[in-house]
Amino acid sequence: MIYFVRHGLSEANVRRVFAGQKDDSLLVDKGRDQARETAKKIKEEGIEIHKIISSPSKRAHETAQIIASELGFDNSDIIIDERIIEYDMGSLSGTPWHTISSAILVKAQNAENPKDFRNRVYSCMKELYQLPENVLLVSHAGVGRMLDTIKDGKMSEELFYDKEAYLNGSITKIDWIK
Repeated sequence: MIYFVRHGLSEANVRRVFAGQKDDSLLVDKGRDQARETAKKIKEEGIEIHKIISSPSKRAHETAQIIASELGFDNSDIIIDERIIEYDMGSLSGTPWHTISSAILVKAQNAENPKDFRNRVYSCMKELYQLPENVLLVSHAGVGRMLDTIKDGKMSEELFYDKEAYLNGSITKIDWIK
């Protein structure tokens, strides 16, 4: 089973800017608290985690480290997987949040091709889904949106950003990969 966690509140979230891959901001204190609360929820719900995999970004990796420590894992056992790094928003990275559609996002200068984004996220999930153990995946809102797009099965990957973002520190069970 795969459990997906969106990283805790980051400096970019507080500044209300699109972080993407280029704004590698750290967690703020509230984000660290969210990571601890996520670990507490995992314990309370009796979820046994065998492996922790993180995006290479600082905000996701710090979230994974906090959760790992709270669950009794050695932080050196956290696996970094480039495939679950946030969507590259190109020229929109670092700009203030504003209402934006998927159509505008994917056409931003130097933005990642949404098909490539889907393929890298899906390849990671498909590989992890084959494991016999429970995996905690710590990543980003864009990755969560793409997961929901894949789950939907009818929606074009170019529209992934129109999906609702998971909340910072939230945990979602992924049990539908095919």
